[in-house]
Amino acid sequence: MRRQEKILQTAFLVGAITDAGAILPMLIPPLAKLLWGFEDVSGAYKFAMGYGASLMLGWTVLLIWAYQKPMERKAVAALTVLVIWGLVITEIAAVLTGHIAAWRMMPTWFLQAILLVLFAGGFHYSKIRQWRGRPA
Repeated sequence: MRRQEKILQTAFLVGAITDAGAILPMLIPPLAKLLWGFEDVSGAYKFAMGYGASLMLGWTVLLIWAYQKPMERKAVAALTVLVIWGLVITEIAAVLTGHIAAWRMMPTWFLQAILLVLFAGGFHYSKIRQWRGRPA
């Protein structure tokens, strides 16, 4: 049980740091240009990014909250997996429609893969142990 708690804590902490960092390019257009190559900073863009940054801030706080009692709040890990997959699907759609270059997404996809392993692994830890023939 202690190992699962550590994995969940790590996932929640790394996730919170990642989310907090993701707020910056959402609110600072020059960072969005540097990371994603976005040059259109119209009112609609700022509106959408403001919405996204608000949600990202809320999820950051949720992950910090879950970090404090990881076993009691492990359902947050499962919800976070859904959010990460939603982001990945959105990013793939942006690449396929030519709105962002795939090479710009590679670091993000790498980080998201690590986060998915941490969150899913932490949530399903006891099942993984049983599957591998070890006691939970």
